[in-house]
Amino acid sequence: MHLTGRLVPVALASLLVAAVAAHSSGTAAAPGPASTRGTALARGTVLTTPVRAGASALEVDRIHAHFDSVLVELNQRDVSRFTFTQRGRRNSLIATLRSYNARAVFPHNYDFPGQAMPYFVDRVTGTRCAVAFLLESTGRRDIVQRVARAHNNVWVAQLVGDSAFVAWLDNHALTIDEAARIQVPYVSTATQTRNVAFALTAPLAIGTAAAASVWNAWGNADGHRRFASVLGLTSGVLATTLGGLLAAKSDAPGTFRGAAGAGAAIGGLSIALSARAMHRHGRFLSSERAAARTRADVETRITPIVPVGRNAGAGMAVSVRF
Repeated sequence: MHLTGRLVPVALASLLVAAVAAHSSGTAAAPGPASTRGTALARGTVLTTPVRAGASALEVDRIHAHFDSVLVELNQRDVSRFTFTQRGRRNSLIATLRSYNARAVFPHNYDFPGQAMPYFVDRVTGTRCAVAFLLESTGRRDIVQRVARAHNNVWVAQLVGDSAFVAWLDNHALTIDEAARIQVPYVSTATQTRNVAFALTAPLAIGTAAAASVWNAWGNADGHRRFASVLGLTSGVLATTLGGLLAAKSDAPGTFRGAAGAGAAIGGLSIALSARAMHRHGRFLSSERAAARTRADVETRITPIVPVGRNAGAGMAVSVRF
């Protein structure tokens, strides 16, 4: 138990160093293994397309989740104000986007480590982003080529002043907000590494801090279990640090920022309860040492009295020195 009490805080501290290092430097990792995705299309066929080697399985899963959400939103949107022809074109684009998602071949972020950045056209492979793919599917390769030459990392919302693009959107019953929602930024392998470090470390730190808080609030309120106190302090610092780092990221989703705030709060509580337990145990040890010193300073002597004369009596003398 004594060895475990030392190893667990050290392990948590190592996780903190690794996560902070990944957050700060964005150390690149090798691309993940290729993954596959089987998707049933309208005709009942199933596509199982290998993911391009430049994108990790984690990144592809993130993009799939994005498009899955967007497709639901597009199908639920009220389009009654558009003409029958416009609605038909819109439905055709939605089907094309579903097929694009099933292909699982997406652009890759080569140039912006640590940032989520859109690419209209992959500068290495020529892979189109979803919006560019939809444009080309309707014969508007001219718009794709012009945008890619002018600003390949443009956000679709910035194309609101592009009259040809806006006219294409209107012809297909799409709004600029919907097109911006379709666009997905791509992250580098450095960002993926950081996200993995957070995903693995944060739940462990927060869960440990919560358990240690309960332990130090009741089972170890007097601080007699050193392991519980050190565990609560270490996991609390880790949870607070990770929560603060994630909350400070402006591009973090709202759900993540809320979880980061909760993690920081749990970490702070764990630190406070651990510090209280340590303080109480310190006071107890101080009082014990003071009592021991008091006992050591009291000297008692018992001396027998031996009679010498006829009238002298035997007895015993007791002396106490403080």
